[in-house]
Amino acid sequence: METDLLEKTVNELMEKFGAGNHKPGSGSAAAFQGMVSAKLISTVISLTLDVKRRDLYYDHINVLLDFHKDIEDRIYPQLAELFKSDSIQFDKTIKSRKARDKEKDEIIQNQLRRQALADLKVSIEIPFQIATLCKELAIMSAYVFDNGFKSARGDSQVGLSGAVSAFAGCLAIIRLNVLSFNSDEYEYTKSVVSQVDNLYNDYKELILLADSKIEILREEFEIKIPLFEGINTLIQKARASKGAEVENCVRELQTLIWNNKHLLWKKNIPTNPLEILRPDYILKSALGYDFISSSTYGVLINEDKSIKVAGIIDQPNKIVAVSNGFPKEVQNFTAAHELGHAILHEQSILHRDIPVDTSGKRNSRDRVEIQADAFATYFLMPTKLVKKEFEKRYSTKAFKINEEIAFKFGGRSITDLKKECKNIRSLSRKLASTELYDSNNFISLAKQFNVSIEAMAIRLEELNLVQY
Repeated sequence: METDLLEKTVNELMEKFGAGNHKPGSGSAAAFQGMVSAKLISTVISLTLDVKRRDLYYDHINVLLDFHKDIEDRIYPQLAELFKSDSIQFDKTIKSRKARDKEKDEIIQNQLRRQALADLKVSIEIPFQIATLCKELAIMSAYVFDNGFKSARGDSQVGLSGAVSAFAGCLAIIRLNVLSFNSDEYEYTKSVVSQVDNLYNDYKELILLADSKIEILREEFEIKIPLFEGINTLIQKARASKGAEVENCVRELQTLIWNNKHLLWKKNIPTNPLEILRPDYILKSALGYDFISSSTYGVLINEDKSIKVAGIIDQPNKIVAVSNGFPKEVQNFTAAHELGHAILHEQSILHRDIPVDTSGKRNSRDRVEIQADAFATYFLMPTKLVKKEFEKRYSTKAFKINEEIAFKFGGRSITDLKKECKNIRSLSRKLASTELYDSNNFISLAKQFNVSIEAMAIRLEELNLVQY
């Protein structure tokens, strides 16, 4: 007895299909296509229902669960059975034809011809069943494409296209086989052709459905082109100018990010410009870097001294690593510093950066490092946003101590406040860290922008927001 075809390896099965024999034939091939599509869609549904992403697709979970059960319990098993049945039935048909052709007795030959046609009718019924199941699969696939795991839409589309292809194959098989009948079977063939015509109308709709999903992917890429072109143009311009216009470069980048926020954020799309000041996210989503937060590194300075490295950028391999051994605000500044390198500078080798001090500065007069620090400052503390948030808290465009302002610090006198803030820097630090002013509670500027108090104090002075 021949081994069950489905017990064979893929290579063995492909050899069977390509051996030039009638068994397995085109009907089995169509069923096999449907089986592959069924498993692809089942897999995408399983990925969608994974715990880590289930919340994203909550509204569609019940439908997807029903699809999964229907595919696994009904559609796939039926396709598998039809895969085997078609091979067995068509084998009978071919054997009947061969016996008919060899028979010399005309009476017996007539009987064998009728038997071959009877067997062929059964063979025609099987593709109808396969087509019906593949149509269901195609419709499910389209739903999964639209509402399932977005990153697996390639699988969903292959499942959809495979089901439609199998459906088309079934139509061709039926139309070919019906040609074997003559006028004495006109009513039968008329009925079959009518059914096929109806299926052909379904096929045209399924083709449009499959094409529409490919078009969706094309349009999604087209939408990203302005962002891609914008970033590449920005990088080329920044590097050509040798980093001469750092603040303008940052402003252009942030405008690009804000205008394309719906493309860069899959969920929790920013509603406030402050929410896009995330250098780690921009490196990953806009520039295509892998961002790693890892333990500290040591860089040998000389034979007996090493210094901890805050960040590393490997431009050729698109990797940025930031040490988690420093305070959060230092990590954030380091990430913005590496973003600056990625935009402003072309570095063909691994580049290591030492940590900034509490002011957001580093002990380096190297032009490249100064530019990257400036980039980080402008990126994390944009002029317009800092001024807006400052005025929101202190109701002034330029803060200068007077009796009224001193009183707003908890009823203090101007003398007390000046004793605490003896110079402009100490006053700037206070304004950068204050969370209560004029009976209003708020997040401090340093925390709001995720930078150190010293870095924010310096920035307030740079923007002439503090007078003393």
